[in-house]
Amino acid sequence: MTTIEDKISLFSKIIYDKVNKEKQERLEAFNIEAEKRVNMEKEKIDELRQNLKKEVAKKSNIKANRIVAKERLNKQRELLSLKDKLIYEALEDVRKKLIEFVSLTEYESHFLTMIQNSIKGINKGNYYLIILKRDYEKFQTEITNILNEYVDGKIEIKISEDDFIGGHILKDVEGKFKIDNSIYSKLQESKEIIGIRVMEMLA
Repeated sequence: MTTIEDKISLFSKIIYDKVNKEKQERLEAFNIEAEKRVNMEKEKIDELRQNLKKEVAKKSNIKANRIVAKERLNKQRELLSLKDKLIYEALEDVRKKLIEFVSLTEYESHFLTMIQNSIKGINKGNYYLIILKRDYEKFQTEITNILNEYVDGKIEIKISEDDFIGGHILKDVEGKFKIDNSIYSKLQESKEIIGIRVMEMLA
């Protein structure tokens, strides 16, 4: 005969099995949900990590580009500074050579020929021949002889207050016409050529 204890034991076993089954089902569902959540969090973390990598890479690229741009600008400035320095030094060397040249005997023929050529190219009128005091003192007779050949007007000698190394400047009395055959002006004209050569050298 089945006793109450047996019934209780049976019922207890049935309930225990049911509870245990429900527990297992709930645990499995919890584990599945927990795994989903963990995976979702992992995905979020991975996405965040990727975004951080992109942001870091972007910032790194911006910083690198700034550094490169700054270095390029510095290099350009250095090249410009070097160019100016080389041009200045080249002009200074040429200027010194020209100063030496005007003290040589061969300068006389150059000086007088330039005056003759300038006078040949002018129209009738009155002019000033502007020269340096030292050239006038050296070549006064020769200059006077050349000026006497000009019969279409008058050429008056003026001593320059500025030291333009050598050569002469010829201009009309009214100041509308000017021929600058001073050595200083020729030196300035050569500045562009020297600059081009320096840039070719630095390229």
